[in-house]
Amino acid sequence: MTTESNDGTNTDPAMKHPNTSLRVRDILKTTGMRIRQDPVLCAPFAIVGLLVSVADWLRKQDPLPVTTPNWFEQTLTVQYSIFPMETARTVRRIDALFDLRLPYFLGAVTLELLVLLSVGVAGWMTITRALDGERRLDSLIRYLGILSMMVVFARLLGSPTLNIGSLPLGALVLFVVALVLIRLFLFPGLLAAGYQFTTALKKSVRTSQGKQWTLFWLIVIIGLASGGLAHVPIAGGFLSAAVVAPIHAISLAILIQHDERYE
Repeated sequence: MTTESNDGTNTDPAMKHPNTSLRVRDILKTTGMRIRQDPVLCAPFAIVGLLVSVADWLRKQDPLPVTTPNWFEQTLTVQYSIFPMETARTVRRIDALFDLRLPYFLGAVTLELLVLLSVGVAGWMTITRALDGERRLDSLIRYLGILSMMVVFARLLGSPTLNIGSLPLGALVLFVVALVLIRLFLFPGLLAAGYQFTTALKKSVRTSQGKQWTLFWLIVIIGLASGGLAHVPIAGGFLSAAVVAPIHAISLAILIQHDERYE
């Protein structure tokens, strides 16, 4: 969805600047304008937020092992995911599902799959609606497939966090992680837009050139907001999904449209 004036010109702040002058504040301002014009953009992740809150409660009630992420003990943390999604306050590792009796196993797997699929569908719906694009089943399948693989891989590693130790090594690790996240920033948006996996990956890497600092600060702002809201008692999971995830998803759509405009 774009905003046009009476003479047909685009009035979105982010669309007025070429790659070299694209600013974070213009992207966030355009995101806010899109939400005010079309509040339905927030609906999918609002529903997901409620589901995430219920899932957090259920994990704490059932007898299966559940952990609180390490970052939750820190006051200030950046919780950024490549795909728009919630920041969970509880995590169930995959190894907790081993050697379970069938009813417990099915219940736990169903809950985790329901949350994962809901997050994926919400992200895909929000991005495609913001793009005013055609919704195709193959793009949804690719989006859900890559998201699922990333989530399962993270769970196998125990949902790792990045802790900065010694300054030289920590700075190097932070630089590498930031560079990877910047290059992959548009990847989920391009998948939702209908691009094949390899094409979306290459285009995301190429499009990030010239926007490194803009994307870096977007990552920091999104990550800080998601991590900060997730600390809110009881409502943290809901807020990180309902507030931050739509902003992340719509920002992807805006950047894709910006790239198409100035390509």
